Amino acid sequence: MLYKSLLVFCCLLSVGAAAQSFEPILVADRTFKMDGEHIFTYAFAKDDEVQLRMEVLVGRQVRHVEFTQLNGPVLFSTYALDTSLTHRMRIPHTGVYQLIVRERGLGKKVCRIAMHRTPASPITERFDTQVNWDIQQYPRFREQKRAVLVGKQTEVVSLGGQVNVSASKMWTRKPMGLYQFTLPLNTVRWAFRITVGQATAEARRKDAEALKNLLQSGAVKALAIAPETALAAFALGAAVDLSVPKVGEVIDYALLSRENADKFLKGEKYRAFIFQENVSADVQRRTTPLTGTWHFAFRNDNWLDDIAVQVDIEAVVETPIYAEETYLEPVK
Repeated sequence: MLYKSLLVFCCLLSVGAAAQSFEPILVADRTFKMDGEHIFTYAFAKDDEVQLRMEVLVGRQVRHVEFTQLNGPVLFSTYALDTSLTHRMRIPHTGVYQLIVRERGLGKKVCRIAMHRTPASPITERFDTQVNWDIQQYPRFREQKRAVLVGKQTEVVSLGGQVNVSASKMWTRKPMGLYQFTLPLNTVRWAFRITVGQATAEARRKDAEALKNLLQSGAVKALAIAPETALAAFALGAAVDLSVPKVGEVIDYALLSRENADKFLKGEKYRAFIFQENVSADVQRRTTPLTGTWHFAFRNDNWLDDIAVQVDIEAVVETPIYAEETYLEPVK
């Protein structure tokens, strides 16, 4: 029983170690002509495994290749490199390191170096290897951390609803209605569809049919996420025909700010971001505006009958994802 327990424990350790392994990260890939001395400077984190590969592409024999810690020990050195070399090194301390290639011979020579680093832990996985300052002038440095953008999370937020727009009732009521919505933070584009009365049912039918066709064609694979409606796919950038024939009642609508929505209700002169007349169904994709609270304002020219207006809105939200990165900066 004890042997089995130890075996299970060792297996778990093995799985844990495998889960912590990292893919080599490219640091440099350069091709250059040899002439005198070339020095390439990079930063590395403690316990990084650095793999250096160097090839002599044109000519013969490079005199001296050296990999050294700034103001520290030499980690690797070789003389009279003929064709190529591959060497792995473990970084003893976080700091600045230099690859130095020296040549004093005659004749044209072209070399290529490729350098990768494999971090030892998640803490140093994100490490900036660039040294962007004059190390001769500022040889001292310190370790710092910063947040860096590593990706984004895409989602589609539905903001739709319905509004009843009153008839004028022989000029006894205001034939107006408002639908308020607030675009979510990090909205990058959005699409809306306005349908009036009978057009709503036709729009729903066409939406379902269009989404089915998209799924069958595989076109949704090109989108950032799988849409739940054809209008959402349209908002994400898919080429979808959501037009609906003009049927039944029509309405005028405008996209207004809060200030202009108040003027609209008071019958005062207002400024509209969008204005459309005699609409039974309308679909648009927008990249402006992208922030704030807005109002769809509707005007009903029917004297007797109220009109039900459906407002469907799909906002594409891309939330940035940040991670912590370690880097070195000079002490001035």
